[in-house]
Amino acid sequence: MKKLAIALGGGGARGLAHIGFLRIIEKEKIPIARISGCSMGAMVGGGYALYQNADAVEELAYHFIEQPVFEGFNFDDFASLDKSGNDLKSKAISVMGRIKVGLSLFKTLANPSIYEGELVEKAYHNYPDHLIEKLPIRFYAIASDLLSGEEVLLKNGSLRLAVRASSSIPGYLPPVKWGKYLLVDGGVSNLVPTQYFRKVENELIVGVNVSQSIKDKVDLSSGLDIMQRAENIRNYHLTKLKVSNADKVVSCRLGDISWADFKEAKNIIDAGEKAARRLLPWLEKALN
Repeated sequence: MKKLAIALGGGGARGLAHIGFLRIIEKEKIPIARISGCSMGAMVGGGYALYQNADAVEELAYHFIEQPVFEGFNFDDFASLDKSGNDLKSKAISVMGRIKVGLSLFKTLANPSIYEGELVEKAYHNYPDHLIEKLPIRFYAIASDLLSGEEVLLKNGSLRLAVRASSSIPGYLPPVKWGKYLLVDGGVSNLVPTQYFRKVENELIVGVNVSQSIKDKVDLSSGLDIMQRAENIRNYHLTKLKVSNADKVVSCRLGDISWADFKEAKNIIDAGEKAARRLLPWLEKALN
């Protein structure tokens, strides 16, 4: 039987879908040879490369997002920007969220990010720290170097620091120093990093995309909405180019769930399971 080389895409909270996807692959006893990850895909993928158990990764994820320090990131305010309800309460929450986010952005005029390194250090403190090269499953994290503008493949060294670098959203979280590099979120340059997998005779390359579909209806009533829409379009076309070497790319159907809405964790993980089940008929044929 062939093995899988799986690239887990970035997308903030939406990336929790990878837990559900990996759970189904695990239940079907489909072997995984390699995992690459971007942003939340790196966080989930790194955990799975270590534990080889989706339940353990889910426990790790919930511990991460339910720790008291996590509230300091105010993700609810960012999630409110994507709320599309037409009732008065939804509109009020959205307006308040925009005000709070706007005030937060003022910090970046004199600082490298909204949130300070000390808060980020505390948040990542309980993420397991192992040498990437010694993980049971080969793992790569993708980050973007602010100095050279290049993508950086992190395949050796601290797992915790690599995951932190791969998920450091520019402007929100501080860049991570890694040797000669100054690293931020891998999604800046490569949301679904399949191209680092060379074609191997007994492997199938599968990409898992958690980005919002450009076919989804969106509200374009404000400048922020238009900026978000433009970014989604850019990400769509960039990803389409980057995953050209993949044997298959599966998209998780997450609707308009915000990248910052960690309260939707259970629904997001369930959507990842459904995406894997849709892929199973193809996998059964392709693997054998």
